[in-house]
Amino acid sequence: MNYFKDLLGRLSQSRRWVAAQFVGTLLLILAGIAWTRLPEKHLWQVALTLLLPLLVAISALELQAGTMRSLSNDDGKRVKLAWGATTLLAWIAAGWLCWALLDWCDEQSYQWAGYLNSQAPAHWRAKLLTYQHLSLWMSYIEWVLRWIVVPAKVIPCAIASAQWGWRLPVRRVLQLLWNWRWWLGVTVVALAGVCLPGHFYSADPHGTVSAQIWRVSLKLAASYLLGVGGWVLLLAWAGVLFGYQKPLPESHALTELFDRLRVSRRWVWAILGWMLLWTVADRIQTRLSGDSGWLAILSIILLAVIVVLILIAPVVLASYLRSLLKGDGKRVRLVWGALSLLIWIALALIGLVSIELTNNQFLEWLLEWTILPAVLIPFAVASAEWGLRLPWRRLLRMLLNGSWWLSVLLAALVALLPDLFYIGPWSISVFEHTWSAELVMATADLLKLSIWILLLGWYVVHFDLQQPGTDEALKTILDKTESTTVEKTEKPPSPESN
Repeated sequence: MNYFKDLLGRLSQSRRWVAAQFVGTLLLILAGIAWTRLPEKHLWQVALTLLLPLLVAISALELQAGTMRSLSNDDGKRVKLAWGATTLLAWIAAGWLCWALLDWCDEQSYQWAGYLNSQAPAHWRAKLLTYQHLSLWMSYIEWVLRWIVVPAKVIPCAIASAQWGWRLPVRRVLQLLWNWRWWLGVTVVALAGVCLPGHFYSADPHGTVSAQIWRVSLKLAASYLLGVGGWVLLLAWAGVLFGYQKPLPESHALTELFDRLRVSRRWVWAILGWMLLWTVADRIQTRLSGDSGWLAILSIILLAVIVVLILIAPVVLASYLRSLLKGDGKRVRLVWGALSLLIWIALALIGLVSIELTNNQFLEWLLEWTILPAVLIPFAVASAEWGLRLPWRRLLRMLLNGSWWLSVLLAALVALLPDLFYIGPWSISVFEHTWSAELVMATADLLKLSIWILLLGWYVVHFDLQQPGTDEALKTILDKTESTTVEKTEKPPSPESN
């Protein structure tokens, strides 16, 4: 398995698209500069001013999609180039949103550094957690997120979309995201193509004007070659790693998880739709104010919608859990499964109220997001399927399973990330009446819900592996197979064959 030989082979095979990257990107940049110089005196000039950005954008999408497809393997299921290029817009938008959020964080970093410095102990505030150190560390973190983390996550999805449109091979994309070689390649390209050109202009200008012009021209050329060259190498490296990927075995837990989520996709969308309706109805209900009659009627309608959403929530959740589980013919009716869920929901609410009485924030978070879900989720899943006739042995085995507790802890830590925007001076509570803040809070809630949907699916996969007698049955089948093979081997030849 020679990765670098394959890398050179892909670059040689796609040399036309590689050359088009260097030449075409330069031409697109020059076209963009020329667009800023276009006059708007005549009608054709105004039309050209409107059409030129569209042509540049279409050409850039076609160029990137063609290069990605050329550097990757063709499995015979590719979509057309035009559709593959169109789907890139979604991942460009995702990257732009991440960068916009990082720009906002960059603007707030000085305020964050001052706040953390003020909250640190006196000794640390003077020696280690100084304002300068915190500001520098935050700038490093922002750079890593901007040029390593975000590209490393968006580029594989964009490459897959350029080939297969919206039919993304989620397993292969996730395998690539877990490959340390991919992250190493992104880091090297970021250092060579972004960090290194930034040092070209750090020195003070000196010499004659002509010499300075030559130096700036060479620096611009070197920066361009490093940037485009690093981009091409990164796309080729992704194609190499995609090509060497081996499909997950059918018995793998991730394969089983994806299969079950695909079967339950309708109920997943139902849960997400329920969350969207709840968020919209709740936000509008809190914004309604006034004494007019139509506002009162609208408030009553929204209140009725919220009540209906509360009533159907156990049914939707029970249906999702039942669709994940492999039925054994002993399941209760959906109504009884949903009513059984209410018992564990009530216990969860009682636990949350009791947790609020503690004064330790860390202990409160640990109990609310880790211990309580890890204990109640197994019983809730089993109740949705079998009502109150619970398989106690399998449930106890799951409660003693260390991987289950680790999965809950990891999900809780990921779900904690959106809450960081509500801590300290960067809390958005001061903007609670703006639509942007509402969008941020809704996105955070959607992220948390998606994490817990995946966690439920992950639990069901491990829960089905705890079926009693599975190992004994498998051993019996293997013993029968071996005995049959031995009998066939030791059986003497018949006289007719002689």
